[in-house]
Amino acid sequence: MSRENNDGGFDAGDGGRVGSDIEERVAALEKGASDLAPTRRLLLATLGAGTAGAALGRFGLPNLASVAAGGVEVPPPGRAASPPDHHDQSAIEALVSEDQVTHRAKRDGTWHDPRTWGGSVPDDFARAQIPADVTVTLAGGSTARLKTLRVDGALAFHPKRDSHLRTETLVTMPESVLQIGRESRPIARDSEARVTFVDLGPIDEDWDPERLSTGLLALGEVRVHGTEKTTWSALASAPMPGDQSLELPEEPTNWDEGDRLVVAGMDPMANEDEEVFVTGVSGSTVELDRSLKYDHSPPKSDLSAYVQNLDRNVQFVSENEAVPRRGHTMFMSRKVAVHYAGLYGLGRTDKSYAFTNPIHGKPPEDVPPNPRARYALHFHKTGIETEEPHTVKGVAVRGGPGWGVVNHHSYAEVTDSVTYDVFGAGFVAEAGNERGTFKRNFALRSEGSGDLPDSRDFDMGDDDPGDVDDFGHGGHGFWFQGPALTIEDNVAAGHRHHGFVFWNRPLIDRELRPGEEIHDRRGTVANFPLKFVDDEQMPHLVESDHVYDGKVSSAYVPIESFRNNTTFASGGGLDISRHQFGWDHERFEDYSVVEGFTAFNVGPLVRSWGRVAAPDHGNAEGGNNGLSIRYSHNLRVKDTRLVWGRGREATKRAVDDEQAEKHPESLNSVGINRNTPYPFHVVFEGLDVEGWKVGARPLPRGITVYRDSRFANDVNVSVEDGHPHPSRRIKLENCTFERGSRGNLRVALDEPDDRGADEVFDPDGGVVLDGRQVYYEAQRPDHVPIPDQKTVDQLGADDLTELAGTDAGNLVGKTNRQLYDEYGIAVKGRPMPDDAVSDERITGGYLDSPPRSPPEEVWFEAEDTTIRAPFETKSDPNASGETYVVAGGVDSSHEPPEEGHLTYEFEVRGGEYEVFGRAHHPSDEDDSFWVRMDDGDWIRWGGVGGDRDFSWDGVPEPATDDWSDRRRFSLAEGTHTLTVAFREDGAQLDKLFVTGTGRTPIGYGQ
Repeated sequence: MSRENNDGGFDAGDGGRVGSDIEERVAALEKGASDLAPTRRLLLATLGAGTAGAALGRFGLPNLASVAAGGVEVPPPGRAASPPDHHDQSAIEALVSEDQVTHRAKRDGTWHDPRTWGGSVPDDFARAQIPADVTVTLAGGSTARLKTLRVDGALAFHPKRDSHLRTETLVTMPESVLQIGRESRPIARDSEARVTFVDLGPIDEDWDPERLSTGLLALGEVRVHGTEKTTWSALASAPMPGDQSLELPEEPTNWDEGDRLVVAGMDPMANEDEEVFVTGVSGSTVELDRSLKYDHSPPKSDLSAYVQNLDRNVQFVSENEAVPRRGHTMFMSRKVAVHYAGLYGLGRTDKSYAFTNPIHGKPPEDVPPNPRARYALHFHKTGIETEEPHTVKGVAVRGGPGWGVVNHHSYAEVTDSVTYDVFGAGFVAEAGNERGTFKRNFALRSEGSGDLPDSRDFDMGDDDPGDVDDFGHGGHGFWFQGPALTIEDNVAAGHRHHGFVFWNRPLIDRELRPGEEIHDRRGTVANFPLKFVDDEQMPHLVESDHVYDGKVSSAYVPIESFRNNTTFASGGGLDISRHQFGWDHERFEDYSVVEGFTAFNVGPLVRSWGRVAAPDHGNAEGGNNGLSIRYSHNLRVKDTRLVWGRGREATKRAVDDEQAEKHPESLNSVGINRNTPYPFHVVFEGLDVEGWKVGARPLPRGITVYRDSRFANDVNVSVEDGHPHPSRRIKLENCTFERGSRGNLRVALDEPDDRGADEVFDPDGGVVLDGRQVYYEAQRPDHVPIPDQKTVDQLGADDLTELAGTDAGNLVGKTNRQLYDEYGIAVKGRPMPDDAVSDERITGGYLDSPPRSPPEEVWFEAEDTTIRAPFETKSDPNASGETYVVAGGVDSSHEPPEEGHLTYEFEVRGGEYEVFGRAHHPSDEDDSFWVRMDDGDWIRWGGVGGDRDFSWDGVPEPATDDWSDRRRFSLAEGTHTLTVAFREDGAQLDKLFVTGTGRTPIGYGQ
């Protein structure tokens, strides 16, 4: 393969086919081409010439309003969908087969020299070829309007000459090189290199059945290096109406008179982006050609306004921007660099409706052909195992019906780039196993489909047309199907829906193997090589039961890095979905981390028919969600700031009186939301959540922790029952509540007709505020949970009878205290203590009294005693303190052993107590211990712990066969002894918990 030298040409590497003396030849060609280059002004004046040429707007950028109306193709309805596009090399070669070539380069030379072509320079509609071992340099002027150009050798653009290649389809073959500037010698600042994908008529499906043509199909090496410039910047001060200059934090690099800028709008419901042109730059002050119309100030003085620069001196342009006639780029080689290039009017896949060539599912009906994978800048299946990534830097993508910059089954670093006015999503990792980075990029403005994120996902057995796993259509800044990416310092603004999305169930774009299935919520198909997984994570992923051929589903891979990203003026902040769903665990140090995320001026999602989707619409897929966590497990959210800001007023404008009356929830907003009842285990640290109707809604299952956080909202934290689970625990530690006009910590149970007996009377971990238990109003000792027969019917008479061991009719009219004393049941497992107190922070509940001595709860690590044989201590990162105890080589299944006991001495207040253990049983033959309190009877404690990991179980009541019926020990105030003895070898004991509060332990416990 060839490599660059220091003088602007190519070197021939080992086995190179471009030519050993290419360096001297290219240098000579560049020197001899000086008299061929027109001035920049002359080139710009002639760029729009052509039989079907779209006029070019000011400063050479495409003018949408000037596209030739006669070039629009409208396919007839009901047209058959194209076959699946595997894009193998043969389909691409067929477009430029050598038997179609009309002009073939004969020697190294400049494009416009007839001798280069053996006498005749390619003319309009030519099918030209640059053979292997031949280098052609485009050194000034415009080419004819070619049908195709096939490059087997090398095509170079002169770095100091305005040059313009015009072709319908450009194909670069393996072992070829396309060079438009290089890193050490980019296209000069006062020069311009342009590739225009010309419109020579509708795509001929007899010639191109997969509709691949019209664009750049690169199977060989590509090097694109325009002049470096500042691509986007936060502003030193927020622009106001009437301003005719911008203040940047520092002088921008290479901003020239005539550069097109976009100042990002701040309103989430109105497009207030302002396109302006540079008239002068003086230090960090940029003068504009007109006064600004809108207020671009953020809601807080320490937040920023932003500006993009869209001009680049290397450009890839569609001549006709009608969707079926646009160009696209598809990079399929292992070595691509695209730096400081503009891609204007590219991309043909239309995200306003589902694509028509799916691998799985039925395509939409009665629609024009809409093949997937026709995007502005697209790395297509180049592999993730390469040593060096592709690089994209300083790119500007303007306009497009689909996606902007796309990493698909590839390894790419995308930095300092911008997208503007791209319909579906600006930056995309498409399939789930992508590697690389998205750093310091800015995605501005996407109209979006108005459909919910999940609306086109495929599920086995789903026959609905259009459910084909078509994603990233809703109007998003960044869409990440995969987690193995570094995503840092990016900005998304002006999007119809979320600025950032993790949708981590893999896209399986191949036929399924036997036994594989695609589920809409859970990723199970192995697609990510374990060798790219962190060494500490790998053993746990191997245990996930979804490893195949050295791969695991990327749905279980932790997020590599998501740090310091920002969303504003959009219909949602960050949506995390399908992340490790179905694989919850309690190794908090292994959780994926979202850090330093900021969202402000978040507004509503307006559906395609004009109605506002409330935050909980679908599965918490609506608008006005700062951060939404759906079908996801195992997350830590740190140092995140969410400010509703101008979203409040925008929502009032968007929701008309009729909708507000019938659906008042349309006016809601939630800083941190979740769907019900699926997410598990999220820890929030260092939050700043301000201005929302509801600041945060904890998870209905698993662990939710809010720590060291500030809330200033109408309701700060709202705990609804919402399908509660026995494992649920909500903990608030060192949190500050401000405003809270409708409640700081608001707790409420569901209405009776929304619950069953188990949801009302089974205990859960409950809510803990600064170490003290929170009790619901309905747990008052004098509250009557079952006032009448109607409530019996709602809760389920048979379930109540089984739960209480008496006819359900006997429960009617009794208080919590009476039910607990007579039948052992009460709302949430027990009545609140008589000494519980009201607290100004709590609405709808009470707070446990401050802890007194002696305590009501005691914790023990299993190894915190004298370990006697046959017990021994072992290590496991899944254990609390990373150690547990286990007995080996023994059996005492019929009666307790006389020695080898573990003893734990403790002191408690008087009352009834339960005992829990965190344990793991590798099999059903090693799942039990003996346990006793003081000198009482031994209790056979069987079925204890989890079969795949450590989990909590209570010591059972021996008089029943139901392991879930827990023993209550009546303990006097004072000192007591808990004793554990082995029963079956192999049962692992990690931690013990003695409690008189009625709450159940979860996670690692305390």
